[in-house]
Amino acid sequence: MATVQQPAGSVAVPAEIATGSSAQTAPRTWIERNHFWLRRLHSLTGIVPIGGFIIYHFWENATALLNPAAYDEMAGHARNLQLLIFIEIGLIFLPLLYHALYGLFIASYSRYNTTNYSYTRNRLFMWQRISGIILVLFITYHVLVLRFGAFADRPATFADMVGHLRNPFIFAFYVAGILSVSYHLGNGLWAFLITWGVTVGKRAQRISQWVTTAVAVALGLVGVSIITAIALSSVQ
Repeated sequence: MATVQQPAGSVAVPAEIATGSSAQTAPRTWIERNHFWLRRLHSLTGIVPIGGFIIYHFWENATALLNPAAYDEMAGHARNLQLLIFIEIGLIFLPLLYHALYGLFIASYSRYNTTNYSYTRNRLFMWQRISGIILVLFITYHVLVLRFGAFADRPATFADMVGHLRNPFIFAFYVAGILSVSYHLGNGLWAFLITWGVTVGKRAQRISQWVTTAVAVALGLVGVSIITAIALSSVQ
């Protein structure tokens, strides 16, 4: 993720370009008529609660960098939370479902214009949509296997994850998923600040670009370090 680059004399990046919105003079469908609020809800759910949960999930799984016992204790505690099903549905599944479906809707009509507008922001928007599509596949697989698959009745232990991630194809898929979620969250945070009117000037957008890039890089490094430590562990 790089600093915003624009043609000389241009003004700050408008929210429509930064977030994929496209103005239409005569909206016809209900979604088009309410796109302003739906887009802001999409932006909000990407940060709260989804973004917060992602950071918390990375922090939980970082116990794998300590020792297998710490990871197993964390996994058992997470699975035994009170009202877990309500937390999963209300704070994770429903916001994630809306964010994913509306994100796919935005991706279906957005025009990236990377050949007409070569500045960095447009390309970052393109990769935001690509990473979102990757995440739909990755999260679906991750949840089905580690929550509702073989581990529906118990948490996956450190040893289970070692066996899982030693498969080179699964490991590569997890690397792609972690890098995608890190980029998507960091770049989405940049767009969130514009969408909600926090960063309205070019200088503010440039500073926030550096900060959100740091967030994305940090998450990516932590996430890849976690799965690498698991895959290379001597635990059988």
